[in-house]
Amino acid sequence: GVLVLSLLAGAADELKQALLVNPYDLDGMADAIATAATMSLRKRKERWHAMMDHLRTYDINHWRRSYLETLEG
Repeated sequence: GVLVLSLLAGAADELKQALLVNPYDLDGMADAIATAATMSLRKRKERWHAMMDHLRTYDINHWRRSYLETLEG
């Protein structure tokens, strides 16, 4: 599947390969859902792998380390 994600969600900064939408823009939401429904398997897989690679690198442990380093600095 394709992730359709609100621009207002904190994860929008991390998951750039999602279809980012303004939840108050109904036409934009409809367009994103239509795009997701018609996206090729190759593109869906590319987006999914890119998001998963990013999440595997920037996981909770990465966030914790960088947060604590900032506090110590």
